[in-house]
Amino acid sequence: MKSRKKGAEMVRARGGWWAAAALVTVLLLATLLGGGRVGLAVAATDGSAWLWSRTAGEVDRVNPDSGRVEQRREVRDARGHRVQVTQNDKFLLIHDLDTGRVSSLDLNGLGFSGRLDIGTRGDPHLAMGADGAALVERTSGAVRALDPATLRPVGPVLQLPGPLVGGEFDDAGQLWVAVPRQGTVIAVKVTAQGPTVVRTAEAAPPDHDLTMTVLDEGALVVDRGGRELVVATGGETRRVTAPVSLAGAMVPARTHGALAAVTVPGAGSVVTLGDVRKGGPVRSFPLTDPVQEPAVPFAGKVYLPVRETGQVRVFEPAGRQTGMLTMPAGRGDMELQVREGNLFVNAPGSTDALVVGGDGVARKVGKYPGGPGRGGERPDKPGGGASSPPPVPAPPGDPVFPYPLDPRPSPETPETPPSSRPGTPPPAGRTEAPRPPATPGSRTQSPRPPSRTPTTAPTTKSPTRTASPTSRPTAPRPTTPRPTTPRPSTPRPTTPRPSTPRPTTPRPTTPKPTTPKPTPTKPKPTQTSNPYTPAQVCNATAGGNYKVQRSSSFTGGRIYQLYSATTKKNCAVTMKTADIGKGTNVWVRLQSQTGGKVASDNGTFKYYAGPVFVQAPGDCVRYSGGASGASASAGWANCG
Repeated sequence: MKSRKKGAEMVRARGGWWAAAALVTVLLLATLLGGGRVGLAVAATDGSAWLWSRTAGEVDRVNPDSGRVEQRREVRDARGHRVQVTQNDKFLLIHDLDTGRVSSLDLNGLGFSGRLDIGTRGDPHLAMGADGAALVERTSGAVRALDPATLRPVGPVLQLPGPLVGGEFDDAGQLWVAVPRQGTVIAVKVTAQGPTVVRTAEAAPPDHDLTMTVLDEGALVVDRGGRELVVATGGETRRVTAPVSLAGAMVPARTHGALAAVTVPGAGSVVTLGDVRKGGPVRSFPLTDPVQEPAVPFAGKVYLPVRETGQVRVFEPAGRQTGMLTMPAGRGDMELQVREGNLFVNAPGSTDALVVGGDGVARKVGKYPGGPGRGGERPDKPGGGASSPPPVPAPPGDPVFPYPLDPRPSPETPETPPSSRPGTPPPAGRTEAPRPPATPGSRTQSPRPPSRTPTTAPTTKSPTRTASPTSRPTAPRPTTPRPTTPRPSTPRPTTPRPSTPRPTTPRPTTPKPTTPKPTPTKPKPTQTSNPYTPAQVCNATAGGNYKVQRSSSFTGGRIYQLYSATTKKNCAVTMKTADIGKGTNVWVRLQSQTGGKVASDNGTFKYYAGPVFVQAPGDCVRYSGGASGASASAGWANCG
């Protein structure tokens, strides 16, 4: 009996040893091969981030601890394009903004699992939370749930009153969007059954210009038509008054942590909320550079990108500058994102990137071989390897934003359902979100029942045409037996039916007052003036007292050529006059006649391109520039 027990123990011991050995072998193979699901599943949750490299046309996974690129994946036919990368721990959504193509990358197997073409019209935006993904068509107001693996729509479409602002998930898994038309902010729950509205909160008066950033819980809505900041969470709404006017304010799409920042170029300041959930303390500090991107809060500091110099200034919430991140190759092209306790600063068109830890220490990342962070070997397939990015093609024309082409119905008339608006065909299974409390009052008039009554009684036209009773026997003569009995009583002329459709006639009269009403409200939320001047842009970058010498206008912008007697340099800048505050392709070029000096700038900018400088003593200069497909130029002048 004892020998049997001893033998069984030996068998169990050997079995456990072999099982452990097999497990170790599997882990080693997964580590060595780098393609096993075990190793990649762990790596996907280690705080790494995928960054876009425009020159190579690939996405690179950066390890924040080592500053090295550990995985690469080529994106077909996307080299040189503007690409937005959205990720969670399972999937990576790659959205080509120039073509509208979307690819889903499974991070467990590093294979493309789904593709979708959403086009470039309607301001489409992709958002992904921990468990789901959504496509937000901001112009039309449609919200669709997507399977992040296959990118196939799931469930019915949620139709909100477009246009929408924002569209990101908070840590609780709720998608937040703002509706400027109503002055509300809405929380949407996205599941496999589709999107549904779970909360609606008042944020501002209707038709105010709104922008928003999604918080760890809830959203911060900025009323650019005044000074109010509204913090909406799952159960309460808190209002805070900013110390400056918020016209033209900018915020990042997502804010991580308790600190929030609002960048206001028009007021030349940054507004900070020390504890956004408690509404303060509220502070502000001045901007020292013209900026085109919002400040990003991270680990109790404010990181302000300056695209013209390739620098990121670091401030305390009260405004004291504590550091400076320098990335010269990122001039004119920088993206900041916070992911799992790290701040990633990427220059999509260059070889450089930075990763900043919670301690504020920055590590350089070399995305290609030979870079400062030893980017490692690069696959041959993406190719490229050029140190400078190719010109970014102009994006296609965007629709009117932030208001759609269809007019807003007046309170006196029934609102046209979103599914019947032009450009938004009603898909199957569409569901409509409830409108705010003010809207049901306009629907209580029940305009449809009167319109149905005339159709049920077509004979009402005959009594209105003839006032005398003698004409009545003439109409029913073909059927002599029937008209003789009911017609002498003439009950129908005495009924109120003829009086109902004729005097009321709601349909002919209501369109007339509705057409002029929407026209004055449309321009209100649109930012029509550029918060910067050409002299401000040139002086802030190079110093000196630059004066405008000449300018040329084109559709959507104007090019300025300036000169400083102090620096003896010419400066050129293209200032946008349309799509202000929205990233579009803008470029400027300045050239000397005999010296052969050329300076140019080309990229996706919100306010201006440049400044570019050429020192040409005793020589003539010429300039050219444009935005979104339109351009202008000037000949040789300003010689000497």
